Order: sequence, then C-alpha cells, then structure tokens
Amino acid sequence: MKRLMMKETANRVHYRRTRILAVLFLSWCVGYSPGGKSGLLEAQVAPSSDPVPLMILLTKLDQDDVAGAERLMGENLEVVKQRLEGVLGELDQKFDHLGRYGATSGHEVHTEVLENFLEEVVRYAKLFDVYRGLSGDDVLYKRIEARRLRFEGALYTHAGEDACGDHLDWEEAQELYNLALQRLQAGFVLAEEVDELRVMVSAKNNMGSTYIRMVQPDRGLAAYQEALRLANQLGGDMYPGMIRMNLGNTHVWVGEPDLSMAYLEPALAAFKRMGRGTWQANALLTIGNVQLRQAKFASAWETFGVALELAKQSGEDRVRGRLLMNMGMAGLQLKKPEAMAFIQEGLEWYAGPNGKVYPDIEREVMQQDGLRLLSRVARETGDEALAEKYMKEFFESVGPDPDRYGVVRASPCFAIYKAMPKK
Repeated sequence: MKRLMMKETANRVHYRRTRILAVLFLSWCVGYSPGGKSGLLEAQVAPSSDPVPLMILLTKLDQDDVAGAERLMGENLEVVKQRLEGVLGELDQKFDHLGRYGATSGHEVHTEVLENFLEEVVRYAKLFDVYRGLSGDDVLYKRIEARRLRFEGALYTHAGEDACGDHLDWEEAQELYNLALQRLQAGFVLAEEVDELRVMVSAKNNMGSTYIRMVQPDRGLAAYQEALRLANQLGGDMYPGMIRMNLGNTHVWVGEPDLSMAYLEPALAAFKRMGRGTWQANALLTIGNVQLRQAKFASAWETFGVALELAKQSGEDRVRGRLLMNMGMAGLQLKKPEAMAFIQEGLEWYAGPNGKVYPDIEREVMQQDGLRLLSRVARETGDEALAEKYMKEFFESVGPDPDRYGVVRASPCFAIYKAMPKK
C-alpha cells in the first residue's frame, strides 16, 4: 500500500509539472496568459498575410465549389486584390506577345492560341466576380471584362479574315466583323468607365483594322486617328508606333502615298528604339511600297533589301514573301538581272510550307499574278519556251473553273490586297 501511495503521489507531481510546462509552451508560442483571451484564437481571426494562391481558388471554381473559393479568398481580400491586379498585367503582356508572334505563325495556329487565351481570360473572370461579391468593389471586375470584350473582338476580326481570306465568304465575314465591332465598342466603353487607357487604345486600334477589312477606309482612318490621340496620352513607343504604321499602310492603300511618310518615319523610329525587328520590317515594307507608287524605284529597291534582311533575322515570314515579290517588281523597273530570281523565290515561298502564314486568297493571287508576270518578262526577252512554261503553270494554278480568276479579283474580300487608284 505504501509503495502504491508513493506511486500515486509521484504521478500527481508529474501531472502538475507536465501541465506547467504545457502552459509555458503555449505562452511562449501564442502569447497564452491564464485567465485571458487565447492568442491562438486571435491569430485565426487576423487576416492571413499569405492567403491561398489564385490557382487553388481557380480550381475550386472549376469544381463549382464557389463557397469554398469565397471562404479561402476571404482570408485576406487586400492581398487577393493585389494578385488580381497582377493578373491583368500578365494578360496584357500575353496579348501583346500574341500580336507580335501569333500572326506570323499561320492563321490556324493564331486562331488556336487566341481561343486558348480567351478561355484563360474567361476562367480568371470568374475569380474576379467572386472578389466583387465579397468586397463590394466592382472596378476590378469591370477591368477584366473590358479586356475580355476587347480580346473577343480580336478573335472575331481574325475569324472574319479567315472567312474572307480562306473561303471568299464576304457575307459571313461581314457578320463576324460586325460582332467584332460590337465587342470592341463595348470593351472601349467599359474601359473608359474605369480609366483603362491602354485597353481603350487597343480596342480603338482594332476597330480601325476591322473597318479596313470591311472596306470602309474613312471609318478606319477615323478610328486610327482616335486611337493615336489616346496613345499619345498613354506614352511609350509601342502603341503610337503601331497605330502610325497602320495609318501609313491605309494611306498607301487608298491611293495617298504622299501622306503615308508622315506616319511611317516616326513609326520606324519607335520600332528601332524598341528593338522590334518584325515591326521594323513591316514599316520598311510599307515605306518601300510608298516609293514604288511614287516611281522612286531605286529607293524602293534599297528599302526592300534592308527590310528583307530584317525579316529573315527576326522570323517575320509574312513580310518576307511580300518583300521577295516587291523586290522583283522594283528590280524589273530598274532592269536588274536578278529581278526574276526574286519573283521566283517569292513564288516558292508562297507555295511552300512557309506560305501557311498567308490567307489562301493571297497565296492564290500571288501565284497566278507572279506566273503571268514571269511569262510576260520571258516573252519580252525573247525566251518563248520559258514564257510558255510559265503560262502553262498559270493555267494549272487557276484550276478547272475558268471563271475563278475573275471571281476572286471581283470579290470584296480581295479589296484589301489591291491598292486603290492614286488620288
């Protein structure tokens, strides 16, 4: 019995020591004070300095667990807000990259990456919507909605180009272009409401290019001018340079090459400062076209040569094929012996794997007109056999429909590929 009592006493002492140590441990860890409020509970109430990553919240929403996403997001709305603002910047950068590289990768590739990108934007928009419901602040949601509408407008414009450029379907293209304008205008209005100047500039610039594809040059030029006015407020080189290049291109197209240089020269200077070889090649191509229309063939030959090297270095495959053809045209005017070789190389470029970067209508027209030109030059130099060879290839390119050649060139879809008479 005595030994049992001694054991019981030892157990009680051990229990008291263990309890004291436990209290000290809690006091050291979470500021516990006997009789006071638990510091552990206070830590749970305070906002988390490192709330759940956005990817987890997105996954919750993908699984339709809105309540779970709300609970986790509510841990620290201020930090979530900062992260959502960062998402907007990332989306802008991705869209910029699509504009720089997507168009040179082929229409099918460009369409797919645009669709995937828009899916990502729509997915993030759900997250912004949850934040709006929890915070009562709808500004961030309007900012991503303005972008979504602007990006949708770009996709519809691109789809219209496909309808026209690949299928010669002017009616479908018009429907898609009008949908693009609706989205772009709605995005512009929403962006203006929340003072998103960059989105306003981008949307208005896209409106200009859509009007051009609808063969409404006056409305296109007006949209570009408004975009340039806003871009000058935004600052930087990218948007002012890009819009000036669009204005320069349009003035060449409508037969006003003399007005183009006022836009193209500062655009080229901006692209040089940015170090963007693709855009420099584009600007030089248009400057060379101005010089062609002004009958300054020697200047055009030199300009096209510089642009061609830039296109090769930067991987601007669309401009590369056009430059090869235009160098041939300028070379023929200057009676350059290598002129025909440039046209032949251009035809091979359009017909080969790299030609996928162009709409079908452009590939077809370039092939047919290039072969006719080569046949004419060969005949003028007395090489009848070569002239007949090219004409045979021309008729093969037209195909079994004898009216195809005229139908393509009479279509409104072809209008953007031919320059209007000089004013």
